Amino acid sequence: HDDIEPALRKKWEKELEASIESEYRGQRSQFLAGLQWWLRDVWLAAMQQGRELLHFQAWADASEAVAKRISAEQALENLQSLEATQRLLETTNVQEALALEVGLLKLKL
Repeated sequence: HDDIEPALRKKWEKELEASIESEYRGQRSQFLAGLQWWLRDVWLAAMQQGRELLHFQAWADASEAVAKRISAEQALENLQSLEATQRLLETTNVQEALALEVGLLKLKL
């Protein structure tokens, strides 16, 4: 692509970067939403609710195993901690790796 004007090349590179970043953020958001659903299932199991309420039915045994190790209050704190991490990532310029590490280390599993 040597025949492309430098200004146009730079514009395309910036657009590509923005597109890649947007795709990554979307995938990160989907992953964290899935984790939130599972933590919700653990919370429901910790409160001894019925399996029919679980989002991830196939993981019911795993959710219940984790729920037996923690209290319903700790399970709720997990949900709140993950929500705070998501909010931090979406609304600030926090260093992503650090925010994820701290947020995930706070989880009681």
